[in-house]
Amino acid sequence: MKKMKKTGSRDILRLFKYFQANVLEKQPLFEKMLQDVRMMQYKIRPLQGDISIINFSNKTLVQTLWQLGKMEDFITTNSKAIKKGQEQTFFQYFDGLYSQLQERLNNLQLVEKRTTQQSKGILEMEIFKERKLKKRLN
Repeated sequence: MKKMKKTGSRDILRLFKYFQANVLEKQPLFEKMLQDVRMMQYKIRPLQGDISIINFSNKTLVQTLWQLGKMEDFITTNSKAIKKGQEQTFFQYFDGLYSQLQERLNNLQLVEKRTTQQSKGILEMEIFKERKLKKRLN
């Protein structure tokens, strides 16, 4: 049984290494990332403040949204192949990464410096993707 656990651990480690090497470290050019983010169809809902003053071409914003989208795709693709007993480790890893990316979004300076003086209020927004529910065939 110990041998199976080691093999299973290697499988999950292989997935983590693949994600790290091919998504987090091997990112496309900014223009390609921006195009990918547009195709991911994120929605932005202003909760407080004026979002018209935001610089949506902010490199860190685009990069973070791109990483979140790629992470979601990776989880969706690979979560079914995870062996029993490894799911918790798999999802803990991505929960931690998700928290880091969300914290990065929360700390972004999205307002251009020249417009900062014009907007002294608080800006709060929600960024999300709408999910389409799959219809079940009877």
